[in-house]
Amino acid sequence: MMKSFERTRQPVPMKTAEAIHEMIRERNLKPGDQLPSQRELALALGVSRPSLREALSVLETLGLISIQAGRGVFVAEERSEVAPAESWRFGAHYSLREVFEIRRAIEGAAAFLAVPNMGPEDLDMLEEMSREIETAAANRDVVKVAENDVRFHDLIFARCGNRLFRDIYAEVRRFVVESQKVPMLERNRLAETAKEHRRLVEAFRAANADGARRAMEQHIRGAAERARIFL
Repeated sequence: MMKSFERTRQPVPMKTAEAIHEMIRERNLKPGDQLPSQRELALALGVSRPSLREALSVLETLGLISIQAGRGVFVAEERSEVAPAESWRFGAHYSLREVFEIRRAIEGAAAFLAVPNMGPEDLDMLEEMSREIETAAANRDVVKVAENDVRFHDLIFARCGNRLFRDIYAEVRRFVVESQKVPMLERNRLAETAKEHRRLVEAFRAANADGARRAMEQHIRGAAERARIFL
């Protein structure tokens, strides 16, 4: 039986990251401005400290905040160039290159396998997420781009029709998700991510398995290149 895919489900850390990002914008905080303490943030947002810490890690990887030990959390300067060594927090496990290499190996195959399993509702969800990415990219809302990017790829693996493939993805998912954020430090290239997801939607709509595989492989290579990794 095909596993269900929740349309509206949003992990607490990502929801929290969005709330903090919105707070920064609403308060018109500038680079160098300090955010409330983690204790105050957790209380104000009604989340646990572990969920808050994960949310802050998301925002730090996306280049939106700087967590300074002993000092607090600050709005970060926007970076003009990707610095993977600074942004990649799983270096003790695998290099960023290793993660992109495994993504290139498995995600194209997952897209190929998912094509015959995509029903009308699934295609509509991919379309909806692609539009969200396009709108968020135009607004430079990197948190929204990241959220929909993750859900887009999750749906493809959920529909790949191979239980072993899904289990492998579950094992490496935290590294894959983190690697999706690093290229987004290149704010001026968010539109590339949007276009790549649009091509994937078109391939799925056309029930073109080979096209979906090629579009996914091109997307992974593009994301890696935006992170200064050339596959």
